[in-house]
Amino acid sequence: MKRILVIAAHPDDESFMAGGTIAKYEDDGWIVDVICATRGEEGGDADVRQKELEKAGTALGVHAITFLGYRDGTLSGRTPGDIEEALYKKMAEIVPDVVITSDTSGISNHPDHVKLSYAATYAFQKYAKWIEEQLAPQEEAEQVFPKLYYACLPETVVSHAVKNKILPAVSFGKPWRGVEDKKITTVIDISDYREIKERALRQHLTQAANVGRHIKMKDLMKHEYFIFRMYGTTEVFMGKNDHVADSL
Repeated sequence: MKRILVIAAHPDDESFMAGGTIAKYEDDGWIVDVICATRGEEGGDADVRQKELEKAGTALGVHAITFLGYRDGTLSGRTPGDIEEALYKKMAEIVPDVVITSDTSGISNHPDHVKLSYAATYAFQKYAKWIEEQLAPQEEAEQVFPKLYYACLPETVVSHAVKNKILPAVSFGKPWRGVEDKKITTVIDISDYREIKERALRQHLTQAANVGRHIKMKDLMKHEYFIFRMYGTTEVFMGKNDHVADSL
């Protein structure tokens, strides 16, 4: 049975960046696990936010949630290798086929998101190398390597939301731009899972304002966007003649 591991910085990030995708793949028989680096103390009571994520996870069909216990707002200042090693150990334990985290802009420029994206990428590289070593005795045709995806927001979606005052023009001291549309490799149709995603989002009562903004961005309740970043230890880039995929 195949597994997806979603790596989030705060409770609610899992639903914002991949809620529909989680529900869709769980419905297809995949096992989905979530790692949350913090308990979201800066956005409300930590115990409350943890319970909100647990309820959202139930709505999405998440198999298990692991909290790493870092304090909200401190990830960028962690000792190099600290978060990376914690993530690698969980990857080696869970052995996911697909890992999802935010793109390196952090989607919203949040410093915790940015740090976690880089940490998850480093951990994935180490994990992928370990997997290659495990698969080495197999015939090349039988080898299937794990994939790393960055969840992201397209530039066109962000600019439309900013223009219509759904999103702020500046987020965490930087312009909110999104990712160039041409860099997006994968668009997942979540139309059939819109209600499940919304139900999960609405479990995050302490984040009602952000949830409301997200739901107003109707395209994000129909599609979720990803960059296929690595296949095993090999980096992946969108070529001129490549077509956008509709599955992970």
